[in-house]
Amino acid sequence: KIQYVLDIPSLIIVVLPTIYYVISVHGWKNYGNSWKALLGSVKNIDKSQLEPTRLCLRDLGNLSLIWGILGTFVGAILMLREMESVLRQGSLFPAVAISLITLFYGIIFYMLCLVSKSRIERQLVE
Repeated sequence: KIQYVLDIPSLIIVVLPTIYYVISVHGWKNYGNSWKALLGSVKNIDKSQLEPTRLCLRDLGNLSLIWGILGTFVGAILMLREMESVLRQGSLFPAVAISLITLFYGIIFYMLCLVSKSRIERQLVE
């Protein structure tokens, strides 16, 4: 079931700060080229833009992983702060699942960016 792996607030914790940073540092053009690379059209990116796009993808992947880890820590802290009520209600495992879902999102985005970055690096060598 999709609701087991879809949590919009956790997704926002990972995606929004990552996108904000990447656009602030690399600009809209490189961010747009990153999406072209993620969706599979690396050959449509201008040769002069491949290296900046590779750096943008590197930062997208690394930051999504970092925000995933931070989201997991925040979820664990909130869960531990309310541990008595969590144990009383018998809802420990759903609380742990919500705590870990940000890490899951971070790893997924990291892997997608890693694959796209590798395709760009291969294109740079050719």
